[in-house]
Amino acid sequence: MIAESLIQRKPPTKESAVLRDQLLRDLQGAASVSEPVARQLLERLTPHERWALLKYAGKGLRDWLLAAYRDAELSAAPGLEAAHYPELPEFLLDRLQDWEAKNRRRLEARIKNGHARAPETLRRMMVEPIALARFIADRGVDRWETMKMSDRIAFARTRPKFAQHKLKAFITFIEGGNPFQTRRGRPPKKAKKVIKEIRQIAVLTPDELKARLQDARQRLPADQYLIYWLVAKLGLTAKVAYGLTLDKITINAKGRVVIRPAEAWFAMPKSIAPTMEKLARNADAQWPYETPTDAAAIPVFAAVISERRVGPEIFRSETTLLRSSAIHAAMHYGQLDRKTLASISGVSLKTISDMEFLVPADIHSLVSHDLVAKRNRAILGSDDE
Repeated sequence: MIAESLIQRKPPTKESAVLRDQLLRDLQGAASVSEPVARQLLERLTPHERWALLKYAGKGLRDWLLAAYRDAELSAAPGLEAAHYPELPEFLLDRLQDWEAKNRRRLEARIKNGHARAPETLRRMMVEPIALARFIADRGVDRWETMKMSDRIAFARTRPKFAQHKLKAFITFIEGGNPFQTRRGRPPKKAKKVIKEIRQIAVLTPDELKARLQDARQRLPADQYLIYWLVAKLGLTAKVAYGLTLDKITINAKGRVVIRPAEAWFAMPKSIAPTMEKLARNADAQWPYETPTDAAAIPVFAAVISERRVGPEIFRSETTLLRSSAIHAAMHYGQLDRKTLASISGVSLKTISDMEFLVPADIHSLVSHDLVAKRNRAILGSDDE
C-alpha cells in the first residue's frame, strides 16, 4: 500500500514532497515491525501530519488510515502553510517572522476552538508585509524603524487599493501597538446619510444562466460539472464547493444524497446525485455513516482537479458572476425567504438585501411573518412540529 501511494500524483511543492516521503518511510519502518507499532506511530503524529499522510495515500492505505484514525479517535486537519521569504536584511526578516508566528498562534487557537481556516490563510496574510519589506529593502532601508512615510506612500502607489487595508494590522504591529485589540463600548455616532449607496451587482438573466449550465454539462466531465453546478445553481462560492468534505455529505432516511455546505441540509437532484455518491465512496469505502460527523473531513473533489485549475478551467474565470446569478435566479423563481437562501448557500444577508433591488417585487409582502418564522425554525431544527 505504501508503494502504491508513492506512485500517486506528485506533491506540488518540494516541502510537501519531502514531508510525504518522510511520513511514508516512517510508517513503512513501523509497519515492518507490526501493525500495533504502526498505529502507535500515528498517535505520535500531529493532526497536520496525519492529514498529509491521508492526502497522499493511495486508496488501500487511505482506507486503513481512516479505520486507524477512527479506532484511536485521532484528529486529522490541514496545517497552516508557511510563508516564503526572499533575500532580505536581517532586521526586516526578523520582524516578519515574528508577525508570522503571532498570526500562526492566533489562527491555531481559533482552529482549536472550532473555527474553520483554510491552509493558505497564513501564507496569504504575509503577502503584503513581505512585498513591503522587499520594496523598502530595494530603496536601501534595512530596518523597520528607519522606514519613512514617503517609503510607504511610494509602495502604496505600486499596489491595488484593497491591498493597503491588509497592511494596517502589520504596520500597527511594527510600530509597537496591538493590532488585535478589542474595541469595547458603544461606537461613536456617525452622521446619517439621506441616500444610501448600493453597489450594482452584475448578474446573468435566468435564461443566460441556464445556457451556461447546459454548455458546462457538455464540455465538462460529470465530476467537474458537479463543482460547476454547486456554484452556478446552488449559489456556493467556488472555495466552499471545491472544499466540500465527506462529513458534510450523507444519505438521508429517504435514500436521497444530501449535502450541508452551510447551515441546512440540501437534497441533491437525482440527475447529479450519483456523481456525488460515487465521489464520497471513492474517498471512504465505509461511507455513509449513521452520524455524518463520524466521517473524516476529506475534500471529495481534491482528486478531481487541482485547486489552481478550478477557476480558469471549470468556471472560465466567472465564479463571482455565476454565484451571484444563481442567487438572483433562485429569488426570481420564488425562493424569497432570506433565511432559507442563507442557510443553504451561505450567502450573507447583506448580499441578499442588495440583490432584492434586482427582483421586481417586494418580497416581504408575499407571505405572512408567522409563516416565515415557522419556516426558519424548521430549517434550523428548532421546531418540534
